[in-house]
Amino acid sequence: MKKVLLSMLVLFSIASSAQVTKAMTFSEAMNDSKPMALLIYANWADGVSDAIGKFKAQEAQFSDSYNFVLLDIASEDTKEFNKKHHIYPNLPYVLLYKNNGKISRYLQKNCILEDSCFADKLDLFIR
Repeated sequence: MKKVLLSMLVLFSIASSAQVTKAMTFSEAMNDSKPMALLIYANWADGVSDAIGKFKAQEAQFSDSYNFVLLDIASEDTKEFNKKHHIYPNLPYVLLYKNNGKISRYLQKNCILEDSCFADKLDLFIR
C-alpha cells in the first residue's frame, strides 16, 4: 500500500511540475508580433490526422519563430476568421501570416504532408 501511495505521489509531483502550455487562439496570434502558421482543418477531411501530426512536428522545430494555431472550421474562432477570409476547399491547409496578419501565404495539403517542403516554406517566410 505504501508503495502505491509513494508511486502516486511521485507521479503527481512530476505532473504538477511539468509546464503546461496553453494553445494560442487565432485572435491572440493575430494580435501578436510573431508570425503565425495557421492550420485550417475539418475532422472529416482526408489526411487531417497526418497533417496535424506534421504541423505539430514543425511546431516543435519552429516554435521560437512562429505561433502555431489549429483552426477547426467548426470552432468559434472560425466566425472571426471568415469575416476576412474565405475557407478554401481541399482541407487541411496552412496559411502563414506576419506583420499582424498583413501578409499571408497558402500552403496546400501536399506541402504540409512533406516535411522538407513545409520546413522550407516556414524558413523562407520568416526571412
